[in-house]
Amino acid sequence: MRDPSAGDRFDAALREVFDRIKEGPNQFPEHALLVVPMAAGPLFVAVRRAVLPKPFPYVVFFYMRERTAVVLAIAHGKRRPGYWSERR
Repeated sequence: MRDPSAGDRFDAALREVFDRIKEGPNQFPEHALLVVPMAAGPLFVAVRRAVLPKPFPYVVFFYMRERTAVVLAIAHGKRRPGYWSERR
């Protein structure tokens, strides 16, 4: 039987990562360069990667638009790399 509190722990770990992103998004390494289509022309953004603490093998991929973090994916670490990269 699965642990019923696992969802609560995952939620807490995700909130912790989001708080760290708010405090300093540049502390996370750049993972890729992404082109985001905009009305004024394409915008090139650095996608960053924030890893959730153990035991959760998940990664948050995000970029900054002005002072707002835009989350592209919360992906399992074992998924095919870059499967989320077509998202905007």
